[in-house]
Amino acid sequence: MSKSSDIVVIDIGSKCICAYIAERLSDDNFALKNTCLIEYSGYSEGKWIKQEEIIPSLIKLIELIERSSAKVKTLYLGIPAQFCVVRTVYEKLVFPKPKKFTSYDLEDLYNENDPFAESGYTRIHADAVYFFNDKGERVHSPVGTVTSFLKAQLSYIGVETDVYSFLKQGLMRYGVKTVNFIQSEYAASLALFSEEERDAGVILADIGYLATSVLYVGGDALLELKTFSLGGSLIPMGLSEALGISFNVATALANKVNLGYKDEGEYTLKYEASTYSFPVEQINGMVRECIQCLVTYIKKAINAFRFETSPYATIFLTGGGLSEIRFAREYVSKCFGRSVEIAQPAVPNFDKPYYSTAVGLLKQGMANEKKETFGFFKRLFRF
Repeated sequence: MSKSSDIVVIDIGSKCICAYIAERLSDDNFALKNTCLIEYSGYSEGKWIKQEEIIPSLIKLIELIERSSAKVKTLYLGIPAQFCVVRTVYEKLVFPKPKKFTSYDLEDLYNENDPFAESGYTRIHADAVYFFNDKGERVHSPVGTVTSFLKAQLSYIGVETDVYSFLKQGLMRYGVKTVNFIQSEYAASLALFSEEERDAGVILADIGYLATSVLYVGGDALLELKTFSLGGSLIPMGLSEALGISFNVATALANKVNLGYKDEGEYTLKYEASTYSFPVEQINGMVRECIQCLVTYIKKAINAFRFETSPYATIFLTGGGLSEIRFAREYVSKCFGRSVEIAQPAVPNFDKPYYSTAVGLLKQGMANEKKETFGFFKRLFRF
């Protein structure tokens, strides 16, 4: 039976859709109670490859979760970057006399500057990059501050309204009362990096199976979100085409690749009733070409950022796209000519790059639940 502290999230990846139910142990800790996944056709170029699969897959996952818990009434749904955009807005407020800024003032500020009010997108998140008060102090939140002036840079995340409506209506028809949308890669970045690291600015490339997302995060806010339809599947696809082998054999071969080898010997594998052998030099060369292709697109994404980033800033990689390729990080670093590090959750049993969005969604769900509870009591007691 589920408890009131349980969180249910669904993570829509480009290869699998995964559902998780976890019990909150503290504000930043959870215990996983059940997980289910379904492979599906994925998405590309901002479109579902087979849209008719989506709602049935989501419902099947919820039914599997409900077998070990109660009816799912509230769901946190992770939306991938290919269906989202980020917009930043600058605003200045001047008050006739110093006033104490309240949470209601902050909510009004976000609502009045919503850039998605008349567009094809629906707002799912708003946060601030910074606030400056009349003393020139930079603050994370102005709530409780007494000031006559407030300058802000606001960040908004929107999801395509057609996608938003399609998913929400399909889930509510099933019986889910509340569907909360969270941008998946942004949630991952909040879980992967400390406040101090984010304040300095973080560039994160989430390499998935069919898609890659490149983010720039400043403080608690998402500043940039770029995406393209290439991911880790590029490697087995390239091997399959070049070697004339099936995609399944190419996938098994890709999982054996070690770019740290000195291009000597052979990769040998057995698949079903057949044995395959390929020169290490040949296969490693092909894999390097595929990685170079991915790096080229990541560079283009970073160069397209509207916000300037340091050419020496570390680039962080996460996601499952390259996580099985040994010494891939070192080669990516060589391609970039700068420091590249792997980012993965510091959570027992989830300490792999491909769990980054799952952990991010679970933690964001817990944070939202806490905020909702606090908001209820605040409205109840008027503080």
